[in-house]
Amino acid sequence: ELYATNVIIATGGYASDYSEDSLLKEHRPDLLKYATTNNKGTTGDGHKLALAVGAKPLDLDDVQVHPTGFFNPQEPDNKVKTLCAEITRGEGGILLNRWGQRFADELGTRDYVTGRMLQVDPQSLKFALIMNEATGKAAETHI
Repeated sequence: ELYATNVIIATGGYASDYSEDSLLKEHRPDLLKYATTNNKGTTGDGHKLALAVGAKPLDLDDVQVHPTGFFNPQEPDNKVKTLCAEITRGEGGILLNRWGQRFADELGTRDYVTGRMLQVDPQSLKFALIMNEATGKAAETHI
């Protein structure tokens, strides 16, 4: 047996779980419409095991939304996207809305950029990150 006042369990996230019993659905149903940049195995299994034996969750409603992910035109409805890191914006990538307009300071925080996306076009969530060759080469040096 293990006796402790507090136990911290670090099992990863749960944002790739869109099932009926998903923690995302339970704690942040407003985020179910978004794709995730977590891998397909990020389904909260460790959280669910801990909760099943009586663990008390803390801050499961705190889910960070990453504003940019790569879109695969061969799988447009795939809810799991590959993360498009901030470095693409930091090296000069420009964010455009579906009307071709800049709408945010690309060097802003994830929360700021995501917030601007939700203000500008909350229904379609269709945006583009434009990079020229120099930006692409500069971003490659960070990979």
